[in-house]
Amino acid sequence: SVLNAASSVGLMEGALTRACAHLAGTRFAHLNNSIADLPTIRAYLARAKIQCDSASVMLDDTVAAIAAQRADTMLRVLEVKAHAGETALAVTDTAMRVCGGAAFRKDVGVERMFRDARAASVMAPTSDVLYDFIGKAVLGMPLF
Repeated sequence: SVLNAASSVGLMEGALTRACAHLAGTRFAHLNNSIADLPTIRAYLARAKIQCDSASVMLDDTVAAIAAQRADTMLRVLEVKAHAGETALAVTDTAMRVCGGAAFRKDVGVERMFRDARAASVMAPTSDVLYDFIGKAVLGMPLF
């Protein structure tokens, strides 16, 4: 679960990096400005960056919980896969959206990460199963 979460964080970071490169490097010929000059696009990227950073911080905390053998370790492990996996879906979707039709070109590099994020989301245990476990933990019920 932790490795899946780390992969999801990497997918998000990669998708944002590639989307930003595309946005900064693509210009509207008739306006002589880049897609990155659009405030709406920057707002989408800002939200995606916040989501990515949130998952990264949770991943770091999960690793720290494992290393310190904290009481909340099991809960953190369950949470991080669900959070990072679902967040990767949102962030890669945003990367596709802001890149527009060009996002489907292999040279932009976003479409592969979009696809990989979706593949990761269906790997067991799925987020829906994890949400049940997390709900049990929150209620003090046995997980298994």
